[in-house]
Amino acid sequence: MEEKTAQPGKIKDLGYYFLNLLSAKAWQYLGLMVHPENGQILVDLEEARKAIDLFSVILEAMKRDLEAEEIRELEFHLSNLQLNFVEKMRQLAQE
Repeated sequence: MEEKTAQPGKIKDLGYYFLNLLSAKAWQYLGLMVHPENGQILVDLEEARKAIDLFSVILEAMKRDLEAEEIRELEFHLSNLQLNFVEKMRQLAQE
């Protein structure tokens, strides 16, 4: 009987994992999602900016391996993060 060995995951899958992780962190640091480690809402725009910037860099590196629809969805998600970042900055400036 032949043993089946698990195939290593594709880098594309790892890229999606990173994008999801960075997205969740960005939402948390924008104060728009409860932080799971402490159950609190917190705002740290510097950390949010880093997460969004890294999302952008990883997305750019992944584009050659993605279908057009996948790119559109991820770019939409990135735009949503960026718009929420700008809105949060505007709100904090008015306080």
